[in-house]
Amino acid sequence: MSARYAVREATTKQELCHIVEVVWAANYTPYEPFVQLFFPILGATSSHREAAIHEAKERLWTQHQHDPSSHWWYAFDKVTGETVGTAQWIISRCNPFAEGIPDLKAPWWPEGEARNFCESILNQVYKPRASWMTRPHCALNWMAVHPAHRRRGIASLLLTVGIEQADQIDVECWMESSGMGKPLYEKFGFHSLLKLGFDNEKPDASDEWRKCAHEMTPPPVFAMWRPKKTAAAVGKPESWKFPWSLGVE
Repeated sequence: MSARYAVREATTKQELCHIVEVVWAANYTPYEPFVQLFFPILGATSSHREAAIHEAKERLWTQHQHDPSSHWWYAFDKVTGETVGTAQWIISRCNPFAEGIPDLKAPWWPEGEARNFCESILNQVYKPRASWMTRPHCALNWMAVHPAHRRRGIASLLLTVGIEQADQIDVECWMESSGMGKPLYEKFGFHSLLKLGFDNEKPDASDEWRKCAHEMTPPPVFAMWRPKKTAAAVGKPESWKFPWSLGVE
């Protein structure tokens, strides 16, 4: 079935709008509670949902324009032209954390405990990446396939395009994977380094914090790393330079 699909890098706002629609469809069918961390629906009506999607499109396009390392690729059906899958790869040709671990913010949430909770989780996700991936690398930030087009090789196409970019400049790859995605990524040469759980405890937590912790705490994820092409070709893991053994190349 993958022969029916092709992959293209997004260069326009319209393309990114279609990409956001795929991300929403993928994470709301079935519903993944953690998606609220990134794309909260601040109300119960269809108009609230439409407003949230519009905000997400504007935000991701603005972020993409201001980040030269951001690359969104999307898979499309060559028959219908429909966008059916997407992946965002961050291509860092130098240490993106030279100034230290960033303090991530979530201004798409109104000020309050929900925003504080979201920021706590986001910073827990990025701390290992910022601590270990201080060499040039490609990081997979998002991967989504439309529910109607799953199990047709689309995720493999989107993985391949990012890995090819990494191999061309001979850098490592990084991602945070769900348990469901882990077997696929292992087929593409990724190694699971450790399983990351999330600390949602807070002394004297408010009711709103506890509600967020109950509804939006993600399941554990796997920190996954792929050696650069020249290292992998050696075929001896004991000679690889793992993220925790950083130093001067």
